[in-house]
Amino acid sequence: MIPSALIDFAGRWGGYAFARQYTRNHPRILMYHRFTGDASAAPPMADVFEEQVRHLAEHFHVMTLGQLLAYFHAGERPPPHTIVMTVDDGHRDFFEFAWPILKRHNVPATLFAATGFIDRELWLWPDQVTWLLGQCRHLPDCVQIAGGPLELGDNPWQAIVDRILAVSDDKRLRAPSELGEQLGCDLPSEAPEGYAPVTWDELRVLEASGIEIGGHTHTHPNLARMPESRLPEEIHRCRERLDSELGMRPRPFCYPNGQPGDVTPAVRAAVRDEGFTGAVMAYADGARHEDVYQLRRHSSSSNPFQFYKASSGVEWLGRRWRRGGLS
Repeated sequence: MIPSALIDFAGRWGGYAFARQYTRNHPRILMYHRFTGDASAAPPMADVFEEQVRHLAEHFHVMTLGQLLAYFHAGERPPPHTIVMTVDDGHRDFFEFAWPILKRHNVPATLFAATGFIDRELWLWPDQVTWLLGQCRHLPDCVQIAGGPLELGDNPWQAIVDRILAVSDDKRLRAPSELGEQLGCDLPSEAPEGYAPVTWDELRVLEASGIEIGGHTHTHPNLARMPESRLPEEIHRCRERLDSELGMRPRPFCYPNGQPGDVTPAVRAAVRDEGFTGAVMAYADGARHEDVYQLRRHSSSSNPFQFYKASSGVEWLGRRWRRGGLS
C-alpha cells in the first residue's frame, strides 16, 4: 500500500494533472452530504467548497447526473473530463451554503432528496444518532440497541450506525428511540436546527436554477433490509412526491447507504421499474460505468487530498489497478 502522503506529494508535482488526462474518458461522480459555514466543522466549509467548485469549473466538463445518463442511454461517449457533483439527502445547508457557490460559478449539480424528510414526516436516523450522542456528556461503554448489546468503543457513532445498518428495517426504525431512552434523551419529533431539510419551495427554486433533483427513497431505509413486498411502495412514494411537487420529468436515483450489499436484484428492479433513469452507489471500486443502475461514486470532503485524489482520477486508477490492471 503506497502511503497517502507520498500519493499527495506526487499528485501536487504533476500526478493529479497526469491522472486527469489519463482518465479523461472515464467520468467521475463525486458524492457530498453536508455543508456548513462553521470553520471548525467537518463538512466542507464555504471557502473550501468554493475552491473545489472553482477547480472543477476550470479543469472539467461539469454536468448533472441526468445529462451523463443521457449519453449512456444514447450509447454515446460523454465529453472528455466529464465530472458530476452529487449531494445526498436534502438538508437545508445545501440551499444555504452550497447552492450560492454553485450558482456563482455556473456549475450544475444533482441533489438527491429523501421525500419523507422533505415532507417533515421524519428526520434521518443517522442525524438522530448524531444529535443524541451530542446531548450526552458521558457515554456508557455499552448500550442495548437493535436486538443486542453493543460496545461503543472509540467511535460510538460508527459502532451504532454499523449495528443499525445490519438489522431489519423495523429494528432500524426503533433503534434511535431505544438509544435515546438509554441515554436519557427524548428525540424531538422534527429535525432540530442544523438537521432540517430544504422545503419544497426551495427545491423548486433550485431546480429552476439548473440543480437537478433526484430520488433518495421516501423514508431513507436500507432497501436491502426491507421485505421485498414493500420495495415498490417505498420507491413509488418517493417518485410520486417528486412528480407531484416538482413536475414529471426524467430523474436519477440514489440508494441509501449504497454499499455493495445494499443493492439486490429486487432493489435494482424496483428502482428501474419506477422509471428512474439510473442510480448511484456510495463507493468506488475501480469499475467502469457499465450498469446505469449501479454507478460508482467517489467521496469528496473538505480534505484537499481526498478531493484531488477523487476528482483527478488517482483514486479510480488505484482501485482499478487493485482489480487487476488498468485496461
